[in-house]
Amino acid sequence: MSSGDIRVPLSPVLSAAARADVPVDSLSPGDSPRIKGLDQEHVETLGALEAELPPIVVHRPTGRVVDGMHRLAAARARGDRTISVYLLEVPERSLFTVAVSLNTSHGKPLTHHDRLAAAVRILKENAALSDRYVASVTALSPRTVSRVRRSSVEVAHLNTRIGLDGRQRRADVDSVASGRQYAGELMMERPGASLREIAHAAGISLGTAHDVRKRIALGRDPVPEGRGARSGRPVRGETVQRAQRAAAEGLSVREPTELLDRLRRDPALRLSQTGRFLLRCFAVHDVDPSAWSRLAATIPPHSADGVARLARACADRWMRFADSVEQEARAREHSGMSL
Repeated sequence: MSSGDIRVPLSPVLSAAARADVPVDSLSPGDSPRIKGLDQEHVETLGALEAELPPIVVHRPTGRVVDGMHRLAAARARGDRTISVYLLEVPERSLFTVAVSLNTSHGKPLTHHDRLAAAVRILKENAALSDRYVASVTALSPRTVSRVRRSSVEVAHLNTRIGLDGRQRRADVDSVASGRQYAGELMMERPGASLREIAHAAGISLGTAHDVRKRIALGRDPVPEGRGARSGRPVRGETVQRAQRAAAEGLSVREPTELLDRLRRDPALRLSQTGRFLLRCFAVHDVDPSAWSRLAATIPPHSADGVARLARACADRWMRFADSVEQEARAREHSGMSL
């Protein structure tokens, strides 16, 4: 199976899918990732709704339901003759992966056990998929997927991996260190790319991509020592020039506490309602670095995935805010406005 067959960008697929009303009797059950099948209580709850049910997702060539069996069962139970659907045109071998991803992002979520079983099946069917790729589909952490891969005797152990960008690389590229290294290479090759694009292509978090960019700006290796850095020496070429340019412009990386103290003394922030709100938001994160490590150690295993996903979602929102602040500042400078 080639990477092009595997990689199915789910949201764009849905946005481009045809919308239609089809007879409920023309649809057949798909390959559901739910181990226990339908939740009859949930079906009854949906059936009691008077409003039109949200569209389900159907594979156009086969008429199989990819996402929405509870809604289809509810429609049949209340006597609906038709139901609104998105008609997908994707390879049949991709349907299970699409079904898993859709069922983790909305509606009645898959249980943790469902998602673990789905990860095992996806890896069995194509062991070349990277841990991060499978994690993005199943809403598990890459570390959990890695454990699933190692613990299942039915999963083949290959020397290559297919990443989130669909490219095939050595298995060691699936590590955080290699992801950092690849992100550094992408930043040199594509200086105009956004951090979000770099993070997605390298299979790392936005926070990690931001750290890689800071390290490169200072002429350092994208991978910190002790995490698989190749030599600990500064990276060469364009990254060193970028670091020199940053130093010439007076840029530096300060401790968050120092930055927060300086911002708290800024009258433009301290004396405005929006500024005070922003400072309160920052204050939530004004915690000693060692406290974060101690806090991480207290999270129970059954909550780890949820806490990690929420933390990454919060980091993503901060990164978007940071990008917006920089864009606004550049726009004002360009227009000659003062802050």
